Amino acid sequence: MKSEQDYRVRECLHRAQGAPGSYYDGRAYVKHLQRLPSEAAVRAAARVTPFFWADAAHINVWLCRDCAEDLGLKGRESDAA
Repeated sequence: MKSEQDYRVRECLHRAQGAPGSYYDGRAYVKHLQRLPSEAAVRAAARVTPFFWADAAHINVWLCRDCAEDLGLKGRESDAA
């Protein structure tokens, strides 16, 4: 099990506005992003602090409920695989 320090956090722009949301595994985020049509994927990715996809295993992505729903991430981090 990895310690909290082994992970970096990225977040959607709605977090600063106080929107409710959850953390998701970076690999699940990338996986769901890749399932979207190109234009939708670009729009969705633009709402999240950027990171190299190769680092996804070390990233936790905080998404508001709307951004998570747009990506098809319905559950919490532990459920989003």
